[in-house]
Amino acid sequence: MRILFKDANILNVKDGTLSLGNVITCGNTIEYVGTSSFGEFDEVIDCNKNIVMPGFVDAHCHSPMSILRGTGDDTALDEWLYNYMIPLENKLTPDDIYWGEKLAVLEYLASGITTVEECYFENEKILQALSQSGLRARVGFGPSTRKVSGDLQTYLKTQLSLFEKYDSSLLKPCVYIHAIYSTTQEDIEKSVDFSAKHNLPMSIHLSETLDEVGNCTVQNGGLTPPQYLESLGFFDRQTLCYHCVHMDKDDLQILSDYDASICTCPSSNVKLASGIAPVYAMQNKGINIAIGTDGPASNNSLDMFKEMFLVATLSKVAISDASVVKASEVLKMATLNGAKALGFDSGEIAKGKKADIIVVDIHNPHMHPHDNLVSNLVYSAKSSDVKLTMVDGKILYRDGKYTNEDVEQIYKKVDEIKKRLKNEH
Repeated sequence: MRILFKDANILNVKDGTLSLGNVITCGNTIEYVGTSSFGEFDEVIDCNKNIVMPGFVDAHCHSPMSILRGTGDDTALDEWLYNYMIPLENKLTPDDIYWGEKLAVLEYLASGITTVEECYFENEKILQALSQSGLRARVGFGPSTRKVSGDLQTYLKTQLSLFEKYDSSLLKPCVYIHAIYSTTQEDIEKSVDFSAKHNLPMSIHLSETLDEVGNCTVQNGGLTPPQYLESLGFFDRQTLCYHCVHMDKDDLQILSDYDASICTCPSSNVKLASGIAPVYAMQNKGINIAIGTDGPASNNSLDMFKEMFLVATLSKVAISDASVVKASEVLKMATLNGAKALGFDSGEIAKGKKADIIVVDIHNPHMHPHDNLVSNLVYSAKSSDVKLTMVDGKILYRDGKYTNEDVEQIYKKVDEIKKRLKNEH
């Protein structure tokens, strides 16, 4: 399948510039970016000077929590997690999780998200839903807030074997530890050993709250969460750390030294009053910063436009300097940096990269004038401006319609699940 995107404002996320031209995809790869067009095409898409850019990479999410959207709102993190989320999550069946994943996929595609890092339970159902959707994803498995039955090593082997059912370059595994406060040292060490043995990347929630940091230092001889994980060999591989709200310069230096990536999740952090991540300090340490939505029960939407706006603006107010964390830098975090963090060859519109592409409408009132469209993408654009979402060379969403998803069936199933959970609670 050869597709021409013609007359497009093409975003170069590396230097934060736009240029008018054409993009050609062939199969799942970007074949050409420039001002020419050549050969025959299966489809020609007239972009009408709309923005063609790489799809967003949501580097941290718990998608099936879409079922729990609106539950426990306006409560502190500990109360939200232990009094609302975990009790309800324990009632979720594998089929519930499948339909929650399907609901999230609708939101991802409609808002231009082409790649996610998924960390939840019942990965067989999650992989099934993702493989049907055509979304690109790294899926985590390991010790989480749902107790693993039996030996952890056996569980990890079983989880890894699930990926053998899906012969797809779109789905990759990683070892996921929920957090140091919800996981024993023994299980962290077992997970680190498993990751090393199978050459797998690792992810974890880290330094999300002051309580987490304080409890860690008290329980581990004054070690902060990054120092504690370093002592266990956690960073001796490709690692991604979610949130990282409460880190000092020494903590950030550890992550920089090990070339770890950080995923900041501003909406979730401010909604749960966890704090504002020191993004500018992370930049100064040369850390690869990605952006995530977190789960749709703590956010409560899967909207990278909202996240980009908050990454930029919260960073400015945190240090009282409006010149830091520029729009062009945030766009790179939401695309290329996220692809790097997850290990995918995507995240930019360039020859040879995977064809994960979105088209953003610039003809709506809030996108005028067009003096600085790069800035408009971060400070003005909305998820509803996404006209088309392509993943791996396949158009999965266009002008409000989905290629692979039965929207009404998904809504019906999710409503039934939510009604049952209310009756059981």
